[in-house]
Amino acid sequence: MERVTWGLLFALAGMPAFEANDLVDKYSPFYYDWEGLQLGGTICAGLLCIVGLLFILSGKCKCKNNQKQSPLPE
Repeated sequence: MERVTWGLLFALAGMPAFEANDLVDKYSPFYYDWEGLQLGGTICAGLLCIVGLLFILSGKCKCKNNQKQSPLPE
């Protein structure tokens, strides 16, 4: 009886995995193109990284620590 119970438990646990393949509908509003989303995110991140490096290396970003400090009063 224990074997039957375990077999039934594993069969019921595996059913959603078999049914998940039938639920993929590319015309559903809840279907996401994950490959396209990942590619778009990678391109956007790369462009932002390049723009940030160009901004830093352009010399427009001046640090306030480069100013000469006044001598300390004694």
